[in-house]
Amino acid sequence: MTDKANFPKISVLMPVYNTSKYLSRALDSVLAQTFTDFEIIAVDDGSTDNSLEILKRYSSKDSRVKVFQNEKNMGVSFSLNHAISHASAPLVARMDSDDIMVKDRLEKQFAYMKQNPDCVVLGGQEMYINEDDEIVGNTRYPLTDTEIKKKFFQFQPIADPTSMYNRAKIPPEDFYFDESLTVAEGLDLNFRLFKYGKFANIEDAIVLYRQRPGSLFSTNMKRTFKFISMVRKRAKNQYGIKPPFTAGIINFSQKIITSVLPLKVAVKLNDIIKKLTVKV
Repeated sequence: MTDKANFPKISVLMPVYNTSKYLSRALDSVLAQTFTDFEIIAVDDGSTDNSLEILKRYSSKDSRVKVFQNEKNMGVSFSLNHAISHASAPLVARMDSDDIMVKDRLEKQFAYMKQNPDCVVLGGQEMYINEDDEIVGNTRYPLTDTEIKKKFFQFQPIADPTSMYNRAKIPPEDFYFDESLTVAEGLDLNFRLFKYGKFANIEDAIVLYRQRPGSLFSTNMKRTFKFISMVRKRAKNQYGIKPPFTAGIINFSQKIITSVLPLKVAVKLNDIIKKLTVKV
């Protein structure tokens, strides 16, 4: 029998696809954490740049970096599930391969989870950075379970790259990402986890989130919102989660914004509405 005492306390899931320009910075930020008892489960999703070579180089130098590869490009949900299948820790954290982890992120989230065993999903604030690592904005997501769960029908109040999951509270059959979703996979998982415990955000920024031109959201906003709407309907009709009254107004506004307005205007207006609705 495997000795559980030898397992790391946190598994960091990192799906990777053609991010060689930023990947070393992302990996360095995890390896430099003040909390050191973790493993990185990196899954290369059929990259055509040298991302896989970078991962293998890091793995050869630090045994905490474990590298896996999809035979072909399968998408983020498949890659995350692939990573979960190899994760051994009781706490699982997400990390995007072009972001930067604040040096005490894992320490703060581990401490919170230890002090709040009823917490099933824990996030934190983000600072937005551009391609040159310059800070260009920040978030102020709600902190409490009640406020967070109200916001899921408006915007995602727990940012995917900051998420940490308490596997002890999640049945294995429910801890997966829907592979039919190319976006909103984290939103769908969060809705499914509502019934298993509390949600929370740390008040400090724990991830530097990179905003890049050509991201999926900014280039295909209409398609992105289509998936988000589908997940919200699923939450209501299949998961039995009742949305707040104001959610209908917000959803209608988002539909009009994404369907009618030019892309640049729609993205800017959506950002304004988000800032108004996520304010604590």
